[in-house]
Amino acid sequence: MPTTAPWPPTDPGQRQRLLAHLAHEYFVEGTSKIALGKKSGLSRFQVAALLQEAQDTGIVRIEIAVPLENSDEDLARAAGLQRLVTVGSAQWPADREALAKAVAREITRVLHDDDVLGISWSRTLQLVVHDLPALPHNDVIQLAGALSTDDRAAESPRLLASLRCRSAWPLWAPLVVEQADSLKKSREIELTLRRADSLDVAVLAVGGWTPDTSTVWPRIADDVAHAAQRAGAVAEVSGHLLDAEGHELDTPVSGMIVAASVAQLRAARRKVAVASGAERAPAVLAAVRGGLVDHLVCDAALRDALEGLLPRAAPAGGE
Repeated sequence: MPTTAPWPPTDPGQRQRLLAHLAHEYFVEGTSKIALGKKSGLSRFQVAALLQEAQDTGIVRIEIAVPLENSDEDLARAAGLQRLVTVGSAQWPADREALAKAVAREITRVLHDDDVLGISWSRTLQLVVHDLPALPHNDVIQLAGALSTDDRAAESPRLLASLRCRSAWPLWAPLVVEQADSLKKSREIELTLRRADSLDVAVLAVGGWTPDTSTVWPRIADDVAHAAQRAGAVAEVSGHLLDAEGHELDTPVSGMIVAASVAQLRAARRKVAVASGAERAPAVLAAVRGGLVDHLVCDAALRDALEGLLPRAAPAGGE
């Protein structure tokens, strides 16, 4: 006689699919446990146990956003931003994964069907790609060459590999390379960079221009990095260096970068940026002044540092 398969299933793949289905119905659609039990042939107690299993195994991750006492809207207005999203607090600092999730949510807020989405390269943006939902109606472009970071070196050339979208345009090049102009003439790289002319949403990371706040600085000669600093560099965005007023600097570093141009990034309808750490506040202001950031996701330390650098705007409706 045929053996009846156990229910709920014990097969790992089938069980994970069931856990994901139940979790979506309960946490997203608001279906009750009783209704879920009737639909899936399970008791209410089995449904409760499976939902707990979904949380314990990481299929469900619950976040609680605590609003800040001082409005991010006022600070955004003072900084010249359309929107500021602070993640974490002074007591519970945000880690890179929390920032990445917030960036992914911000992308889904501003992205429309048929928009062209561009994503630059950073350790945080590598995680953002994994947190994005399927984008079946969007083309996605990698805006900057790869950097091997921490223990993710094996994944470095594959920024868009896990992303489900209408079409993906990877940039098969390192971010920093001698004679970058010659490399950018190769057909594959040229085609990807040319598509950045049609950007609707650009997703960027803002770094400073010191050894500890930029992933580019350690990859170039120390004398070249210091010379750029003396020339006024305070910010690095997709490998491009900006002065405090947001002007792009023409330094030898420019000839070592494989990335979409500042003009291409600035032309996007929305520029979503991520940065963390109080020490990057001057760099963020430079990027905003340069027209490269209008939506900022940051941690509490950076937010507080920005507040210290800017005069507070009067609250809406105030004198």
